[in-house]
Amino acid sequence: MRNGFWRLCALGLAAVLLVAGQARAQEPGRVEVFLGQDADTGIARVYFMDPLSGLSTLVAAENGQYFTLVGDYVLYEKAGTGAVMRANASGTLEPHPFIRRLVDTRALYWVTSPDGAAVAWVRVNTAGISEAYVAWADGSDLRQLPISTPGSGLDLFPLALTNDRTFFYDAAHTPGNTPYDQFAHVAAYSVEQETFFTLPGEPNCPCGAAITPDGRFFARLEGAQGQGPFVLHAWDLPTEADIRIPAPALSYRIGGDLVLNDTGRLAAYSVAAGVGPEAGIMPEQYALVVVDAAAGRQVVALAPDTTRYRPVAFIDDDSALLLAGVSAPGTYKLDLTSTNLWRVSDETYLGAISTGP
Repeated sequence: MRNGFWRLCALGLAAVLLVAGQARAQEPGRVEVFLGQDADTGIARVYFMDPLSGLSTLVAAENGQYFTLVGDYVLYEKAGTGAVMRANASGTLEPHPFIRRLVDTRALYWVTSPDGAAVAWVRVNTAGISEAYVAWADGSDLRQLPISTPGSGLDLFPLALTNDRTFFYDAAHTPGNTPYDQFAHVAAYSVEQETFFTLPGEPNCPCGAAITPDGRFFARLEGAQGQGPFVLHAWDLPTEADIRIPAPALSYRIGGDLVLNDTGRLAAYSVAAGVGPEAGIMPEQYALVVVDAAAGRQVVALAPDTTRYRPVAFIDDDSALLLAGVSAPGTYKLDLTSTNLWRVSDETYLGAISTGP
């Protein structure tokens, strides 16, 4: 169904200009993708918005979760059945043609390259054996990678996939119920070179990790027994030069959602108190930490609160952070100088795809 969602367009264009800039927003064939939720039914809604016409194509993705841009479509999973689906900018839904859940599949994890041209995924069966795969977004050059686990209670778990298809992954992931993904032993495999890479400092604590989009800089949160406060430890992988930024004076136990800017000089991550709901004491508390490697410091950019935000990317020449609301859905912008926080869209911005030739 195609309609003029003017409210969405106003909010969507604000996010487009925020993320991409006016020139890029006007490229023909470029569609901005947002994720919302029907207030009455709770059904997820994927909006494909054409910034030139202001019109949006709506796809209702019932029971959808884990929405990810791949190529010119949105990849997601249906809760309950585990069916892997794709939502297309034309407004259609279909089973994903090559990422599939088998009868004995316990879990599926995936990650895409920054340019959206490639996808890597891990299938874990009920015996606990993990298998990893990679393909271009259209399914071409699909390969099973020579990486697996023997069913020892540890999963393979994707961390990142670079544009040149170097796959970074946790070789010893323990599925848990913390708010954040934790990485215990990060390794890398180059699909094109068919070569494994050992990363410095690994294995490490079960903590947050991140890679710059070009795969050059690797960063880790480090804390005793995987608990905060966290040191930020970063490496320039070609040279293995490293830097450690002391932990902030923040007694939160759990950290994750780590992101880096393109140069690896700035980082941001979320922390949680790790007490509260499970102990029946108080609602969970979250804060947002920004790390400046050049200045050698970590600062609390968003004070502790019950609202959780997930850092997505540094924007505006690294003067601001794009955030996705987790407990308060929507897209937000955090000014890193003033620490002012703006809600720029009621929907969560997933990114942009190209539908042209």
